[in-house]
Amino acid sequence: MTHKYHHWNIKLDNAPERQPLMTGLFDKKYIPAFLWMEEYKVHIISPKTILKFIDEELIHDNEDILIQNGQTLNSMSSGERKQAFLRYTLSLNPVVLILDHLLDNLDTKARERIIDLLKTHSNHSNIINIYSRENDRLPFLKEQFTYQKGKLEKKGRDKKADHFAQAENQHPLPDPLHKLPIFDNPLVSFNQVSVSYLDKCILKNISWVINKGQFWHLYGPNGSGKTTLLTMITGDNPKAYGQNIKLFGQQKGSGETIWDIKQKVGYFTTNMTFQFKRRQLTREMIISGFFDSVGLYHIPSDQQTKLANEWLNFIGLSHLAERPFIDLSMCHQRMIMIARAMVKHPPLLILDEASVDLDDESAAQMIHLINRIAHEGETTIIYVSHRVEPGLSPTNSFELVPGEGGSQGIVHSLK
Repeated sequence: MTHKYHHWNIKLDNAPERQPLMTGLFDKKYIPAFLWMEEYKVHIISPKTILKFIDEELIHDNEDILIQNGQTLNSMSSGERKQAFLRYTLSLNPVVLILDHLLDNLDTKARERIIDLLKTHSNHSNIINIYSRENDRLPFLKEQFTYQKGKLEKKGRDKKADHFAQAENQHPLPDPLHKLPIFDNPLVSFNQVSVSYLDKCILKNISWVINKGQFWHLYGPNGSGKTTLLTMITGDNPKAYGQNIKLFGQQKGSGETIWDIKQKVGYFTTNMTFQFKRRQLTREMIISGFFDSVGLYHIPSDQQTKLANEWLNFIGLSHLAERPFIDLSMCHQRMIMIARAMVKHPPLLILDEASVDLDDESAAQMIHLINRIAHEGETTIIYVSHRVEPGLSPTNSFELVPGEGGSQGIVHSLK
């Protein structure tokens, strides 16, 4: 007798509801829909389970991933981690597999490999795919459900993502608290920069010139060196020293400190607030940008508070000023953190995977905000992502193309 496997796509209409959904699945809230899960061990691939496995690697010298891939999970990029952890999990022959936003922040080729692998594995496994972006639905999983406001319902039709229309905000981009420093072009330049770790070359002969007022999209496959390239700018990578890199008119390694760089670079990555648990007010989180801290640990001036309120008006979230930051939706947290990065009007703003884990509507709201900052201000922007976001309007793009001797860079003009 042929065994019938359960194959479900579950779309979250609001991405932050992923935890209530997961809790409901294991608490049998949706009986009888998930009654079949009781007799099986459930394997989960999620950001949390991957981080837990990394802890196991570090604390207990777990070498399972190392043996299978030649690298520990901790040493990989976020996209490589997902792929390696999936291969490891499938090697355990799971009967029930829950995928929590697995395809998010993966490049096109990686997505194709994973979809083919999962399609083959669906012949002898129950698979539940939880996702927020319409493009992340697995087409070979026939049952389609939506989860919204605590309710799990079967979809009656294959609904495409609704178009999101952002209401035009009339509040202007806030002025800086102090007069901005004037820098000549280029703001950043790389000239034949190469980076290797042990015997592996990551970046090969990278040349890239970033000028004032440009809006760059930095992209490339998982593991192509995007994070390495960013850390050469932000000052977090010792490999930058001795290279032909200039930041704001100064040769890298000629006496500047990491704090000098922080004064000139606004930076946002989704990991910044991962461990943040303090119940600080939303306004205070924006003010903390004046002090280059995540969270406010200083007494702000009246001017700093006033400017934070102006940023709240600009991003349309003034009604959340007195709400604890950690209680906000994921989208609103990201918007607040971008305002925090911009509060000093840095010459350069780096946004690393700002739309990851967001649903389609939230991502559109985020893109609208980034476009406004780019078009109404003077800050140069580097936007990093694996997917091409609908509506994003960069002026240039820098593509990292992996090769046997390391990734090389290609400049594309989008004007």
